[in-house]
Amino acid sequence: MKTLNDIRSSFLGYFEKQGHSVQPSSP
Repeated sequence: MKTLNDIRSSFLGYFEKQGHSVQPSSP
């Protein structure tokens, strides 16, 4: 089971790969 940090890291990493700017305010 992934921790919240793992999910957040993969989530931010995914958006970075898509070329989007990472926003500090994320759900």
